[in-house]
Amino acid sequence: MAFARTLPLPLATERLVLRELVESDLDAMHAYASRADVTQFLFWGPNSRADTVASLASFIASQRDDPRRVFELGLVERGQDGLIGALCLYLGDPGTRRDAEIGFVLHPDFSGRGYVSEAAEALMRAGFDQLGLHRIWATCDTRNAASVRVLEKIGMRREGTLRACRKTAGGWADEHIYAALADDRR
Repeated sequence: MAFARTLPLPLATERLVLRELVESDLDAMHAYASRADVTQFLFWGPNSRADTVASLASFIASQRDDPRRVFELGLVERGQDGLIGALCLYLGDPGTRRDAEIGFVLHPDFSGRGYVSEAAEALMRAGFDQLGLHRIWATCDTRNAASVRVLEKIGMRREGTLRACRKTAGGWADEHIYAALADDRR
């Protein structure tokens, strides 16, 4: 399969839509990006409003990149407009690799419903089927039990643990690394 650089957006699941981010997503994005409980296991945040403005502008600008290597997508409930979270797929170098990193963040008001698993599974499937990726990987802070559950639920395998690899507000954090191969999905 050829290595493509576009996704057929929006991506829809039974309950959700993954779509391009737009300027009007700012308030909803800041509602979760500014929360310490949301960002405690991430390498960014909590965001000031200026941080969120800059991040959103960067994500929107990346939509015009050619070739496109960054897919920062807004997550909304089907039939609604309001952003409840975001998922990303960062493509590796097409000359040497056919892989991508996947990530996600969700407003806590929408947690516990299986939304992240449903959306991440759809994005991973699109990465393999539409982009022709060979490997999709993710990292998560070892203390982030919710992300561990999501990654395992969508069929990713833990490949190892990186010790003290990321500086956080609370000090150096360990991370698990997970991956799935296109061949695993067949």
